[in-house]
Amino acid sequence: MQSIETDPPVLVIGYGNVLRGDDGAGPAAAEALRDQLPERKVEVLAVHQLLPELVQRLSVSRLAIFIDADWKIPPGQVHKRTLAAHHSERETIGHHQSPENLLEMTSELYGHAPPAILFTVGGANFGFQEGLSKPVRRAIPELVREVTDAVKQATDAERHHA
Repeated sequence: MQSIETDPPVLVIGYGNVLRGDDGAGPAAAEALRDQLPERKVEVLAVHQLLPELVQRLSVSRLAIFIDADWKIPPGQVHKRTLAAHHSERETIGHHQSPENLLEMTSELYGHAPPAILFTVGGANFGFQEGLSKPVRRAIPELVREVTDAVKQATDAERHHA
């Protein structure tokens, strides 16, 4: 499927459960990004989990940015990594997906998947509670800055190729 001029070239998806403490870092960052990124160039989504329903939006994006919390890295640290479609031997399409599995589905269904980046922030508390821990709250501005920089690089590069 070709991208239509009205489709934003960048899709930012912050995901996680806001009722599980720091797991809500992805949606919190997405909400903070909404006011900072131009709507005509970027679509920002805050979702509970990654679902196959996101595949169509990915198919018309030139770049996908995923934002999530990670219990494996120190609380408050922000990490960035490039993603690729994950070719797995899955028997069925489950409802909860990883970013790589969504990219794989996008590639299988539409013949391509956008380049993608995953930003993660280390979480301290994933228990049943609302609100982010102090280290994660302090890291959100850095996370927002890094995502904004990645979007700016992508949209500037697109403008130079147009």
